[in-house]
Amino acid sequence: MAKITLRYCNGRKSPYQVAWADEGKRLSRFFETEEERDQFLSVRSFLSEDRFGAIMAMEQEAISDVAKIEMEREDVSFRDIWEFWKKNHKGVNLLTLWNACDNYLKDMKQNDRASEAHFKHARKILETLCDNFKERLVSDITRQELETWLNNLNYCAVTKKNYRSTIRAAWGFFERQDYIQKNVALALECPEIINEEIKFLSVSETEQLFRANEKVDPEVCGLMALGLFAGMRTSAICRVAYDEIKFKERGILTPATKTKKGRRDYIENLPDNLWAWLDKTPPSAFGWAERKWKSRRENALRRAGLLVTGQDIKNSKEINKPFKKKLPPKNAFRHSFASYHVAWKRDFQDTALIMSHKGTDILFKHYRGNATKEEAEKYFDIYPTGYSKA
Repeated sequence: MAKITLRYCNGRKSPYQVAWADEGKRLSRFFETEEERDQFLSVRSFLSEDRFGAIMAMEQEAISDVAKIEMEREDVSFRDIWEFWKKNHKGVNLLTLWNACDNYLKDMKQNDRASEAHFKHARKILETLCDNFKERLVSDITRQELETWLNNLNYCAVTKKNYRSTIRAAWGFFERQDYIQKNVALALECPEIINEEIKFLSVSETEQLFRANEKVDPEVCGLMALGLFAGMRTSAICRVAYDEIKFKERGILTPATKTKKGRRDYIENLPDNLWAWLDKTPPSAFGWAERKWKSRRENALRRAGLLVTGQDIKNSKEINKPFKKKLPPKNAFRHSFASYHVAWKRDFQDTALIMSHKGTDILFKHYRGNATKEEAEKYFDIYPTGYSKA
């Protein structure tokens, strides 16, 4: 029989702890009162032939009922009561959140249930969740606790909704594997998503960005052009290999392993100024690590005066030069392309194909009317200095 340790944990809502080891695993359970703890131990005392962990799935009400029955059972054996309870109650497999999430991710990987990108996204979310709940048993985590954690994340409502979807899917797996009795994540509430207007770079800001960097860092200019003139996502740009850019056919191939949705993609009918910038881009620019790409992009934005960091403001105070905080709009490159391309081509289906959208609804809802045709023509007329268009 496992060795039992009793502790009082001051500051907890349920401070009375029962701790033990079962087959090498450290387990524990907390109770609000000594009476509840003693009821639990009294039930345990009748199960010397069973593993102690077998009763961990019992709710406190069930433990109290069994303890009461034990006192009043007269000639009915406790073994009969216990067998009846096991037959009519669904038990759970005791696992920490970390182990439960690890099993979920292994199942996802082994059964090919998600693309590589989706798998990495789910793993990141669940690792963040596990860092918060530490060694907690997954069966002990309540809906209120999950909801509080989710709503306290310093993310926008859309990101929180994505986190909730991942948690719901994981808890659904936990329920199917009998780690929990009920999927409490189904009832999680999130902040309401309030759609704001898309923000993007102006024509003058875009030209300023390239002029400030074309001689200093021609590599980053080609990668920025993929976002600004081809609408590629920031995460996808650093994954583009040089041989995936088809200069002769004027198209860009993205293998299924590199796309967000896990499907091969090929975009064409791209503007001429994109190819002008790519012609000027050394092959060494392709295949950077994401951190390197983001760092070089940040430096490019700072050179153009489109990004002011906290350190910039600190340095400016030391030399008595006022500096106001300034940041580029979120996803500015992709949003800029979509806004100007819709105004330029007036062909929503063409823009949707380039951006890998299923339909045109998003374009109508967020991008139509952001720019004029005249502005769009100037935007797609931003070429490298001295480049011959002939």
